[in-house]
Amino acid sequence: MVKTNHSKKGVLNIILTLMNSKDNMSIQNVRLSHLQYMLIFPLAPVFANMQGALFSDAVNFFGLDAMTLMGSAYCVGAGALFAITNTKNMVVISRILAVTTAVAFFIWIMMTESLLSLFIAIVFIFGLGGCAACASFAYTFILNNPERLLGAAAISLFFSLNQLDSGLFFISGFFSKTYLTALVIGTCVCLCLYKTNDFSVVENKPKAEFNAAIKLTLYFFVAHYFVEIFYTYLPGASSSEAMIANGAVGILVVCLAIGLQLVSKYSIWNMCNLFFIAMICTYGLYFMPEGSLLRSLALRIHGFEQIGYIAAYYLLGCVFKKYGDFRIFKLSLVTILPISMVSYMIPGAISLYAPANLPLVATLVSLIVFIVFILLSPAYSKHLFAAGWADDFYGVDMIEDAQDVQFLDKLKAFNFTSREVEVASLLLSGKNTKQIALMLDISTHTVNFHIKNIYKKLDINSRAELFARLT
Repeated sequence: MVKTNHSKKGVLNIILTLMNSKDNMSIQNVRLSHLQYMLIFPLAPVFANMQGALFSDAVNFFGLDAMTLMGSAYCVGAGALFAITNTKNMVVISRILAVTTAVAFFIWIMMTESLLSLFIAIVFIFGLGGCAACASFAYTFILNNPERLLGAAAISLFFSLNQLDSGLFFISGFFSKTYLTALVIGTCVCLCLYKTNDFSVVENKPKAEFNAAIKLTLYFFVAHYFVEIFYTYLPGASSSEAMIANGAVGILVVCLAIGLQLVSKYSIWNMCNLFFIAMICTYGLYFMPEGSLLRSLALRIHGFEQIGYIAAYYLLGCVFKKYGDFRIFKLSLVTILPISMVSYMIPGAISLYAPANLPLVATLVSLIVFIVFILLSPAYSKHLFAAGWADDFYGVDMIEDAQDVQFLDKLKAFNFTSREVEVASLLLSGKNTKQIALMLDISTHTVNFHIKNIYKKLDINSRAELFARLT
């Protein structure tokens, strides 16, 4: 990870430095035993591009369309239900929410569209919001870096495949409800597999502060959400053509995101910028005449929404694992939810009273939040991507500040030599044998000799076991 001298570099130089910064993750560090925390089904996009597919314009309440009500219920449910949880009852609450949500869903899906079915749908979405809050907490504090990336990518791929399927077989919203059925069943299975012992490590975290790194991360998360939701209300967003375009491009974008991180190893910063640029282009091209080539191009560019989703959740998980605790997580949730509700209310109201102005407002909002993001580049560099702790992005997981000394003491407790402590630390930070040899100025043969001794003292045979034993 590139370190930056902020006092001597201007904004442009900092941006260029950030663009060239690197992360490093290995799929070898993914633990299949944590699959239930990786598959964050309740955090999957529920309503994006599906307004016309799930609800007709005939059903509304107090002048608000069903999509706006559902989005608001999701946000309220996440806050209200997560408020009663703690690290000790998280598993029990998660299972109750999962089962209750599933029951409400299956009642709703069998009903014909009416005001009563709308209320049942609100109950279902309210519960799904609570499931989402629990899943996001587990995703943040239990997973490691590659698991977070692949978890977010898997859900993005799941959503993109549904969009493609819905567009190719667009029959009375049937396939959109099939997507929700799969989402609810996935939520139920994963949350019911949560284990109490996995949450015990969070109980012992020291009291955290709401610092600059967390604030900057929350800005991108909220900005990504706010920018994306406008598209749901644009005319034609739920059309068969839009579904196919978004699904096909979304699948390619998920592959691109994985490639950027696991192959080229470019920083998550680049994914954030790609998202904003794509959304600005999408909304700008919506000014073109309907049916034109450029308007059709907008539908395809919008598939880059998936790269924003992956970047937002991955970054949120990493930074909160580093600096957050349960109290800060709840506080952040309380901060995010009202803004999320507004993000549904504003485009919903505009689409109802001034639909012709929706593309203009969407473009301006996207442009403004992107400009602010760019202007904040020095802060992002200083507190995140080029901070003193930024090498954590390069490793297996985020090492909490209070655990650094404890971690070294833990290694020494196994009677490691000082050199073995160095090698083990570098292995756990994601370095390979050649990198360790260069950093310690020793041969690869010597590195392998130390690794063999480390494995022997721990009675293990692989790096995955090393990570499981020492983290």
